[in-house]
Amino acid sequence: MTMAALLVACLTGLGLVLLVDGLTRPAGRPLGIQPGRLAAFLAGAVGAVLGGVGVWLLTGWPVLTLAAGVGGCLLPRAWFSRGDVRAQAARSEAVAELAASLRDAVRGGLGVTEALGGLAAWGPPALRRQLSELAAEASVLGLPEALGNFARRLGDPLADLLATTLALNHRLGGRNLAEVLDDLAAAIRAEAQTLREMRARQAQQRLSARLVAAAPFAILLLIRQTNPDYLTPFHTVIGQGVLALAVLLVVAGYAAMVALARPPAGTRLLPSESGTTATPTSGGALR
Repeated sequence: MTMAALLVACLTGLGLVLLVDGLTRPAGRPLGIQPGRLAAFLAGAVGAVLGGVGVWLLTGWPVLTLAAGVGGCLLPRAWFSRGDVRAQAARSEAVAELAASLRDAVRGGLGVTEALGGLAAWGPPALRRQLSELAAEASVLGLPEALGNFARRLGDPLADLLATTLALNHRLGGRNLAEVLDDLAAAIRAEAQTLREMRARQAQQRLSARLVAAAPFAILLLIRQTNPDYLTPFHTVIGQGVLALAVLLVVAGYAAMVALARPPAGTRLLPSESGTTATPTSGGALR
């Protein structure tokens, strides 16, 4: 009953803090934490409390309670990271669609600058805002520098490839742009397909790793509920030490499985938005 009362008190206190902050904080004064990070922080705090209190009520073991609290804190972060992975996959698909649309527009007689301006209105929805910024910067800074900024904002290797190819063609003044874009669109589409398959395999392997890591704890809790006398040695200090070692081994094994399942990061041709680089200078004219 004491732990249940502690759980209710923690959740009630957290709710009161959020209520007072929402009623008293002016709309124009930011909280200082990005909304996504704030949600992840609050979800992690709640997950840690629920996991720790729940395992303590089931087992009464400090080591497993601490492990459950840490796991409950990290679980929302893993959940929110799924949205980042989906957003990255959507960007890659949008870049492949952009390359194909740009190729068709150039074949129709438009120049690259005009085609990019049109794609800001009817191009891939996920990139329309970035394409609008690209078209605006191209008229002020020049196409090569605008393309470099566009790729750095997206932070996607496929966007780097597209921007670098267009900027290089602009500098050299190539006349076979339609053929170049045709090959480029095919290459980006194939690369996007490869990335999609790699991410699907990674998701399956991460799920397998989580199931394998959770199995020992699930079995331990099941035995604790069905035959608690069998686990009496874990009530001692030595037993808790053995349990702590077992938890560390499971965590190390899970980390190793996740590391093996992680695909290599795509090679960036351009640095991130915070980095500095020399963008290609305009040499030739590209309509």
